[in-house]
Amino acid sequence: MSETNPRTSPSRTSETREPAWRGHAAAPVDLVLEGGAMRGQFTAGVLDAFMDRKLFCERVIGVSAGALCGYNYVAGDAGRSCYLNVKYAGDWRYLSMKSFVRTGNACGRDFAFNVIPNQLEPFDYDAFNGSPLRLVAVSSDLDSGEADYHEFHDALDDVPYLIASSSMPLVSQIVEVDGKRLLDGGTCDSVPVLYSLLTGPAKRIVVLTQDSGYVKGPNKLMALLRQRYGDFPFYLDRLQHRHYEYNRLYRALPCLHDEGLIFLIRPPEPVTVASMEKDPAKLMALYEQGYAEALRVWPALERYLSE
Repeated sequence: MSETNPRTSPSRTSETREPAWRGHAAAPVDLVLEGGAMRGQFTAGVLDAFMDRKLFCERVIGVSAGALCGYNYVAGDAGRSCYLNVKYAGDWRYLSMKSFVRTGNACGRDFAFNVIPNQLEPFDYDAFNGSPLRLVAVSSDLDSGEADYHEFHDALDDVPYLIASSSMPLVSQIVEVDGKRLLDGGTCDSVPVLYSLLTGPAKRIVVLTQDSGYVKGPNKLMALLRQRYGDFPFYLDRLQHRHYEYNRLYRALPCLHDEGLIFLIRPPEPVTVASMEKDPAKLMALYEQGYAEALRVWPALERYLSE
């Protein structure tokens, strides 16, 4: 991080808009958000539709890109997630293999989590901290091989957990915070619906970033992963078996939806946007698809929430 102090910098609040949640009560609902790097554009569209329809879920549980979208949703900053992805997709400092080669992180940490929110596109930390919504960022604990669920108490102080949640294996440095060693939460809990069922309210909305026909295959880089994370056997076990856990969960989620335990929103067709997508048109199209899908299911969602 640079020496800019975002708490005192005048640029931080110079263009602050009224947060979308202002004047609206939070609904007793969990919002569970899958990750997926730039596939998070679908989630961004869904959440902007929610904000436009004044649906604010009291707790957001986000993984990787889901946590990033959730961060802006809790702050009530409609449009921010999509705007940043589209504007900076072509900037190597944002998300690229060039960033990995130069900084050790594909997602440029200083650029994405300091330069952008504190200098280029000021983030309203006060809106986040004053929000009636709460954010839980999910990471993977390398030592235990289990998911780490961190509830935010301060938008700035807890940024290391946002970074950890979105730090993809092999192309990211390990995040050390509060005595823990963390990476992307997708390895240990891609869609934290069980956490929500065990700790949350009776209603929950789950937003996925893959369509119903998607099947995850075995990780083709396991040999490299074993070499890189050989000191973390429990984490390696989760990496090796992730596709089994993921596919089983993807089969279970529609059943939970049919039983009324969750309300499921997912892309209606296969997603062709790459993890490090650079094409603004493709990113905008996926965002618009997410927004449109949220509106399409809105009547059914209202019935679910009112039952």
